[in-house]
Amino acid sequence: MFEIPPLDTVATATLAVGALFLLRYFLAMRRIWKVAGHRPSFQFGDHFRAMKRHAFGAELEPERRYAARQLVFGVVLIAVGLLLFGWLLGTGSPVGLAV
Repeated sequence: MFEIPPLDTVATATLAVGALFLLRYFLAMRRIWKVAGHRPSFQFGDHFRAMKRHAFGAELEPERRYAARQLVFGVVLIAVGLLLFGWLLGTGSPVGLAV
């Protein structure tokens, strides 16, 4: 039969998948900056340019939309994972960390 995984495993997996989406976002932004001729930036505000339409020109619009999707999915999944861990911590449920 099918067994439902514990909630701490679901929270861990959600955080891991969210981190992978954010990694894909950073790689997509690096590729956009390389094609556009910009130097890769580590400033916080430069990473949100992917959310603005035609921020890198019309020819890079599909890449920008891809990067924006990766950013949104990554942030949402990490927020859900953190909320699950917070809920587990708040309810006093064991989180599965062997100390």
